[in-house]
Amino acid sequence: MSADDDATSRPDPGRRWLERATEAVAAARLRSGSGRVAVMELLAREGRCLLSAAEVADGLRDAGAGSAATVYRALEQLHGLGLVRRLVGEDGVARYEIVDPEHPHQHVVDPATGELRPFADEAVDEAIRGALARRGLELESYDLIVRARTAAGLTAAARRPHPPTTRS
Repeated sequence: MSADDDATSRPDPGRRWLERATEAVAAARLRSGSGRVAVMELLAREGRCLLSAAEVADGLRDAGAGSAATVYRALEQLHGLGLVRRLVGEDGVARYEIVDPEHPHQHVVDPATGELRPFADEAVDEAIRGALARRGLELESYDLIVRARTAAGLTAAARRPHPPTTRS
């Protein structure tokens, strides 16, 4: 079997997640409403990283698949089942992404601008797996959020007045 054959025989991460999510929802005895199914399908297509509930609702609006309340309820149910990760940015907005243990990635937050973005670093992933293995543990999944300033963030921080220092 060639590498191409192997790649086509495995479902893509979104499809694999959708299958797992469908099974978990059924096992939790949640009814399979069309709104939740539409949210799950959208996440499988686009939810690899950080979508707000408003972005999910916008993505479903054209299809007429559920209200904003349906989207929020579905996201919270999926979060409760461990199928999506919820990250709240410096701006206070909750963003969601599918949990894919086979393809972890990290996030960086710029504290000055509030920007939250993904990054993937194989060395970080290997270091985490190695640290766990040395302790006899096997990785199931992980969340890593790094706070670091970008050049734009450093500029924004320099423009902010510094709080007065007090001496005791």
